[in-house]
Amino acid sequence: MRKPGPRYIWFKLSLVAGAFLGLLLLTQSIVIYYRVSRTLVTAELQSEARRQLTVLQREARQQDIQGPNGWSQLIGDMRQEEPKKIAWIKLFNQAGETLAQNGNPVGPPFDPVKVRQAFEQGSPMSEIRQTEAGKVLVAAFPLRLGRRPGPEGEAEERRRDRADASRGRQFFVEMALYWDSASGAFGLLKSDLIVSSSAALGLVLSMLLLWSRFPSYVQGKQLEQQTQMARQVQTDLLPRADSALENLDFAAECVPALQVGGDFYDVFPSDHGRIAILLGDVSGKGLPASVVMGLLLGAVRASNWLDGSTEHEASSRRLSELLRTRTSLDRFASMFWCYYEPQTNVLRYVNAGHLPPIVVKRNGGGLEIQRLQEGGPVLGLVPEAEYRQGQAAICAGDLLVLYSDGVVDAANGSEEQFGEERLLAVIRDNSERSSAEIRDEILGQVHSFLGQEQAQDDLTLVVARIRNGPDAAKSSG
Repeated sequence: MRKPGPRYIWFKLSLVAGAFLGLLLLTQSIVIYYRVSRTLVTAELQSEARRQLTVLQREARQQDIQGPNGWSQLIGDMRQEEPKKIAWIKLFNQAGETLAQNGNPVGPPFDPVKVRQAFEQGSPMSEIRQTEAGKVLVAAFPLRLGRRPGPEGEAEERRRDRADASRGRQFFVEMALYWDSASGAFGLLKSDLIVSSSAALGLVLSMLLLWSRFPSYVQGKQLEQQTQMARQVQTDLLPRADSALENLDFAAECVPALQVGGDFYDVFPSDHGRIAILLGDVSGKGLPASVVMGLLLGAVRASNWLDGSTEHEASSRRLSELLRTRTSLDRFASMFWCYYEPQTNVLRYVNAGHLPPIVVKRNGGGLEIQRLQEGGPVLGLVPEAEYRQGQAAICAGDLLVLYSDGVVDAANGSEEQFGEERLLAVIRDNSERSSAEIRDEILGQVHSFLGQEQAQDDLTLVVARIRNGPDAAKSSG
């Protein structure tokens, strides 16, 4: 196999770059989610802690709570009202002594001095801790007892807190709130993470899949190039679609269902003044059928079948044995091959299991249809098969139409076949036209009949009109 060219190297680099970008996007999505969610949840819980502190201070003033028992009862009631939100509440003094608590605090106690300093700077202390019940945000605030906020503002309140601290009357509240109680409010953010992460992961997996299939892709592209070359070789083996011989006006077309196919035709003059015409159909489609097709074309050209009926029949037997012994059982072929003798005005043929070609003759004011059926079985199936040459009288102006089964078996979307009757109708309607025009009309009708459907078999058609011979010579004299 040839090494991948530069375009394949760039394709590989593109796959690597795509996978890297996918991983980068996945990592960035996760990092951004956790950063943003942590920031938003922390801010939400800090705000909730301030709200709970405000409620605590208001209730304490309204109930005029003085001793530890009253505080224990109050913070117990608050936690009982929202057990899924509050993990614990603890009241402690500036010496760090716990005065009242509800719940089981986890982690070291806050330093009262640092709590007061942080609060005065406008950023109350808080930290995230892990407990058996899950992650919590723990926040600590100075507790303002026995007074309501005055009109002097926050600065005056902080001055009073410092004065209380200097007199040993400063108290603090430690409150822990469950992380999940606020993270649920940011479900849309999690949905965005899932979507972006899924897209990034899908991109990475797609690149990996493409990478794993890359060798097959290269082989496929090389096989496609080789198939195109095979199609060109196959086309070169066939004669020109429109040929004019001395006694014959000839037009043909071979349209494979795939890039290459098993249908073939040929026309050529011999040393005896005879004109050979043949059309064959190898079983199957694609490259295997095209190989057998090339074998048959070469064998036909190399044999002496144009020397007479005995040689024609013997050549048919040899071709059949060649296919039967040198190819698999499913490789057989039907073929019609004949030669026209201008001197005797006779068409001599062998039909090896092929659809009978049609001879259209003028009969007074009408047309006479004759089918050429004499011959034997398909080539390559029956051991020592016997073939018999048939003959048909043919005159100048007569029309010979050979076709493969892909023409009459072409099926439209309703699974209706084009059929022989439609083919005969097209031939009758266009019998006075040239061979090329009749060929084009038949194929045009078949493609129109197929509509949007793809042909399932090769379409091959040969149209030949006798344009010279003894009868023509007499009429011209």
